[in-house]
Amino acid sequence: MSNGIRPVPAGSVTSWDHEADVVIAGYGIAGVTAAVEAVRAGADVLVLERSGAWGGAAALAGGFIYLGGGTPLQKACGFTDSPANMAAFLNVAMGPGADAERIADYCDGSVAHFDWLVDCAVRVRRWC
Repeated sequence: MSNGIRPVPAGSVTSWDHEADVVIAGYGIAGVTAAVEAVRAGADVLVLERSGAWGGAAALAGGFIYLGGGTPLQKACGFTDSPANMAAFLNVAMGPGADAERIADYCDGSVAHFDWLVDCAVRVRRWC
């Protein structure tokens, strides 16, 4: 694999002597973003993942990340959205017990999340 990234089966680890500035447990979307930002800040990063691939819960959801609230892609496709509209949808979709405050925080940052992903060279597919 590129960039020195290589999976190592847990059974083959007989001793441990690696040090890193940042150690990330789990390579789901949160682990990926933490790793990217740590590397951008100049840190030596070690990512530990128990499965054979990255993805975490996002992979279980088909790899989709809901980013709305008025992203440039939504605007380019002619959709009007806002963080409040996005939060209203997610609160209903999540059902009883949804954490409205956490959902509101996520929605308020959604456009910035979208911009960050684009800045990381994630290709965004236009469906319009």
